Amino acid sequence: MSAKIRKIRPQDRPQLEEILKAQQHFRPAEIQVALELIDIALSHPDEEEYIIRCAEKGGGDILGYICYGKAPLTDAVYDLYWIVVHPREWNRGTGTFLFRFAEEDLVRRKARMLLIETSSLPAYERPRRFYRKHGFQEQARLLDYYTAGDHKVIFGKRF
Repeated sequence: MSAKIRKIRPQDRPQLEEILKAQQHFRPAEIQVALELIDIALSHPDEEEYIIRCAEKGGGDILGYICYGKAPLTDAVYDLYWIVVHPREWNRGTGTFLFRFAEEDLVRRKARMLLIETSSLPAYERPRRFYRKHGFQEQARLLDYYTAGDHKVIFGKRF
């Protein structure tokens, strides 16, 4: 992988919005929430409520990003809020590159566990396969959580 991982910068927001909108399975409300987290991270760069790192190739093109943070009121549990790769970069290792970076960072932070939630809809099968491939196991399934027939699936990985 010829990309590098770096902290988010204010000038990244338009590219990140483009990457989010390129995802065919994201609903507008999901994109709005993702952008809200990006805005929080950009407006408080010294805080680490939302840690956002971008995968960038030469020339400043962002391939994808990852957003994670410590779960409140836990002793070392983190949430993986977003891992998003531009569709033109799928199957090229960018998601794995981002995830491995975050995993190494979480080990340095002495994280005990990483959790991620996602939808049970067929459009989210690709992300669910990605999580399983990287050692996540399904921890819980909340039936009809998002809408009738759309369950919240919670995956976890222990360190």
